Amino acid sequence: MKLRLALTILAIVGQWIILPATTKAHPASGIVVDSAGNIYFSDLETIWKFDTYGNLMVFRRGERGRHVHELAIDEQDNVYGADISYNPATTGFITDVWKMSPEGKFIYLLEPTERPPRGWSIWHDRAGNMYFIEQNNHTKRQTLLLRRRPDGTVTTFAGGAFGHADGPGNLAKFGSVGGMTFGAEGSLYLTDGEFLRRVAMDGTVTTLASGLVARTSEDGPKLFAGGSGSLAGLDVDSDGNIFVADTGNRRLLKVTNNGKVQVVLRSDPPYFPTGVAAAGRNLYVLEFGPTLPIAGSGTRIKKIAGDGKVTVLTTIGAQAVDTEPQPSFSTRAGVDAESTLASFYHGGRVKYTLAFITGVLFFLIGYIWQRRPRLGA
Repeated sequence: MKLRLALTILAIVGQWIILPATTKAHPASGIVVDSAGNIYFSDLETIWKFDTYGNLMVFRRGERGRHVHELAIDEQDNVYGADISYNPATTGFITDVWKMSPEGKFIYLLEPTERPPRGWSIWHDRAGNMYFIEQNNHTKRQTLLLRRRPDGTVTTFAGGAFGHADGPGNLAKFGSVGGMTFGAEGSLYLTDGEFLRRVAMDGTVTTLASGLVARTSEDGPKLFAGGSGSLAGLDVDSDGNIFVADTGNRRLLKVTNNGKVQVVLRSDPPYFPTGVAAAGRNLYVLEFGPTLPIAGSGTRIKKIAGDGKVTVLTTIGAQAVDTEPQPSFSTRAGVDAESTLASFYHGGRVKYTLAFITGVLFFLIGYIWQRRPRLGA
């Protein structure tokens, strides 16, 4: 009992420190499904494959510090990804773009480099044009959607000064773009702050929905990063419905082709959705769960069937029995800690949170002081 209490207290303090850092590290949103129904997803470093027989295997082994945030897949079931890693020797970032066949054959489309050619990306249309978001969320001067043609010519397809405006080409404005995907009709779909945007192949930008991060009374504890800019991965189904991972508010949103918005999934703490893939009548949701002692462990995949039934298919970093994860003690402590902190933090009541932490510290000091004679015996 005392051990559980002590670990729970440590979890509270640990979540206060770890959770914001984990959120700022941009968890992976990459999840795709091939024509046979196999699921590929990133846990930020390793690319996993979950096949139609329920087997989980490593598709591309990860390396510590080498991150893969997004994944794409083509009509031949080739999987595309882009690596980014920090080089301490030069204080620069190394990037590359790669492709893997369904059989696991790996090739670099862009070799690792600290000076990548402008416009290289995993997102390409049927004509072979690549699309890349060029932005700086610190300076917030401009956000450009670039198009790189197969001959290497790079042009601004849409966007200009930082902001929000619909319209053709450089008359449109983007803010902080979080995720990108193609629809079946060939248009690009983007999450942009609290907005869902569509870019037609003539460069015309249209806002499909706004205010997507607004909370309701039914929403549970949010991540500390919740708010504008918490939208992450997205996908479009065959009917034109767009599904968006609202990471900060722990929910998956559905935006119909007529602009109606509804919540189709709320993740239970400590999990939060970061990516989604639509395949047939099913949805596959990538969720991350910051747990102690390792922040970022517990990546899992949920399936939402056409009838609305939700099933956990597989979990990385947690004990699993059949399809339901059995969280470790540290995971349960992390859930308790995060829920407690969220209830104090919600509404800006930071001073109450600080008072609570101060009380915990005094409790620990008193507990250690009472134990002092026994420890000295």
